[in-house]
Amino acid sequence: MNTRYWVAGALLAAGMVAPVSAQTLSFTVDCASGQSIEQAVTRGDARKPLLLIVRGTCNESVTISRDDVTLRGDPQVGGTVVGVTGRDTILISASRVNIEDLNVVGGNIGIRLQGPFFAGVSNSSVRDTSGNGILVRAGDIAISGTTVDGAGNSALALHRGASARVLNSRFLNSRYAGVFANTNSTADVSGSEMTANGSHGAQFEGSSHGTLRNNLISGNAASGIVVSESQATIAENTITTNGAHGVLAQAAATVGLSGNTISANEQSGVVGYLGPTLVLYPNDISGNGGNGVFCRANCTLQISGATITDNGDIGVSVMLASRVIFSGPDITYGGGNRGWVDLWCGDKESSVDGAEGLTVDGGVFFEGSVADTCTGFDD
Repeated sequence: MNTRYWVAGALLAAGMVAPVSAQTLSFTVDCASGQSIEQAVTRGDARKPLLLIVRGTCNESVTISRDDVTLRGDPQVGGTVVGVTGRDTILISASRVNIEDLNVVGGNIGIRLQGPFFAGVSNSSVRDTSGNGILVRAGDIAISGTTVDGAGNSALALHRGASARVLNSRFLNSRYAGVFANTNSTADVSGSEMTANGSHGAQFEGSSHGTLRNNLISGNAASGIVVSESQATIAENTITTNGAHGVLAQAAATVGLSGNTISANEQSGVVGYLGPTLVLYPNDISGNGGNGVFCRANCTLQISGATITDNGDIGVSVMLASRVIFSGPDITYGGGNRGWVDLWCGDKESSVDGAEGLTVDGGVFFEGSVADTCTGFDD
């Protein structure tokens, strides 16, 4: 876990990073009069917090290398920054920088946080960038009430130990992922949407960590959520109508799922592949095009209560030296799946405990039809 992230969390409130306590300098940048944000950032005493009210549309790229700066759109006429082709529209290389009520349009990266700094983005929009909408490298960012739309790469990208706390925001119509975390990065996303992206809704890889709670993850061209060589906690989300799987855990990933609705995805609801560990508490996994849950290639799966119904193939499939444990006290119900059984084992190397006729400590925790190829661990 990124230690800086938790330190920064003490400074985060409503998606903003509070400036240090000092007299704030305040200026208005009137874009229609030819004034420049880039020039205004250098005004006044650099030791004091600086508030810049952006009025109208400024066509420029802005670099902020001074601590305690806030760019805020004018409350009456609004504020917009339109970036220059091939350059980042707003580049932040300082701490406690806030972007508030501002529209950020075009450029290479809409907002880039570069280095071990803290920044906040609230009630803003970032759209039509040629690269990532928001990119964080080694920094910590808080995002709330913000929409990132039409990015040429991922909407939000985290690299090199970056962290993001995201509340009530939208990441949509990007060319690649809605939220992408790589190389030991951390993303905590709640109350948000990751929809209609050209790849996955959310993707975690390279020893990263994700927490996704109470989000809508839908209509993405590939899978809703992908976790590779990383950890994720996925709770109380609606994961639906994605072009591949609802959730894919692979390459020794560790994933916990609880309270999710995973439905109407074109392929399987939940897939574990190549050595992952999945723990499923009660989830509704229904109406997916393939299997409800598919565990293969040295996958370990524990299911403690679920509804796995009306999927296009088998309810729970296990194969290639994988293992599934159904455990109480909640019952996992499989029924109405269009495969020939609700629980199927594809080879003698795979095992199941807790299904009908296969008990764990004398308990049976699965209701549904079971293929005769399935055996207990002690058989």
